[in-house]
Amino acid sequence: SVLILGEAAELPNEIDIKRAEEAKARAEKRLQQAKAGKKDVDVVRAEAALKRALLRLRLVQKAQSR
Repeated sequence: SVLILGEAAELPNEIDIKRAEEAKARAEKRLQQAKAGKKDVDVVRAEAALKRALLRLRLVQKAQSR
């Protein structure tokens, strides 16, 4: 058996692709700012946001290829 613990779950048809792409772009921009030396960027939060956006986009892509 498999046990999955999580705070949130989304189905592919619940994901707004445009919103996920915008979130990905925002996170990438924040990470670029951090690399450029901007001090007020929370790198951990930006990395987490990027991972969430990429997972959402991958989930939609996988569902569409079925």
